[in-house]
Parts: sequence; structure tokens; C-alpha cells
Amino acid sequence: MGIKNFRGPVIKESKKITQNILVKDYMSKNVITFFKSDCIYDVMREFIERKISGAPVLNKSGKLVGIISESDIMKKIVESQYYNMPISKTNISKYMTKSVDYISPDITIFEAASEFLKLKRKRFPVIYSGKIIGIISRIDIISASLSTRSQIWKK
Repeated sequence: MGIKNFRGPVIKESKKITQNILVKDYMSKNVITFFKSDCIYDVMREFIERKISGAPVLNKSGKLVGIISESDIMKKIVESQYYNMPISKTNISKYMTKSVDYISPDITIFEAASEFLKLKRKRFPVIYSGKIIGIISRIDIISASLSTRSQIWKK
């Protein structure tokens, strides 16, 4: 019996599964928001009751105009102690961070992770067509990476 070929048995390569792991799949869709006219005292109570550390601030037409965070509230606390004044009914527009970075729902969690590191943020509002549709935090990115352990990541 003759040799048919010199190649060994052909093993078909299985296709590697790749997937884009997008922000929209891991963001929180029930976003707690505040208005810039909201009282800082009420915002503090909401933070404690809802166990959150920050939230987007909107104007009356629903446009994102800022972020209020624990750090912003801490500034108010220090100021009130310095002037020996109780926390007043001041609205949050005075204390919120007005320069807001946000991300698109269609970027990957890896791109989002890079933005978190570069900009040193704890959360990003997710904006689509000028409207806030979600919020993503660092723990959401960590959660997304855990759930994809067995996958091959694609940028």
C-alpha cells in the first residue's frame, strides 16, 4: 500500500469566540439623578438611604450639567464647620462638579477602563443622543471582566 501524502491528520481549528463587551451591557440603567436646584441636605440624605457615592445633576430640561459626589459634599461639610454654620438649605449647583466627563454606550469596557484610569473618575454618565441613559462605575467594569474570564477579548 502506497503513501497518499506526507501530512498528518488534518485537525480542523475551531473558531475562536470573540465578543465586544460593551458599556451598554453592564451600565446601571436606573440612574438616580438630581436637579441643580436640589438642596444639598436632601442630596446627602439620598446618598445615605440609597447607598450611592455620586449622581448626575440635570437642569430643568433634563440636560446633564454636572455631577455631585461625596467629595463635593465633604467640601460643604468642611466649609460649614470652618464658618461654624449648620449645613444650610443651599442648592447643589454651588458644590457640584460642573465639568462632566461622560462616555458612549457603544464603547468597550476596556476603553471605559482606560478612561477611568486616565481621568481618575469613579463613575461616568452614559450619554446617547444627548440624553443620559445610564451610569457606569468602576465596579461595573470589574464585574464585566469577571463574567468574561473564559472569552478571548477583542478590542
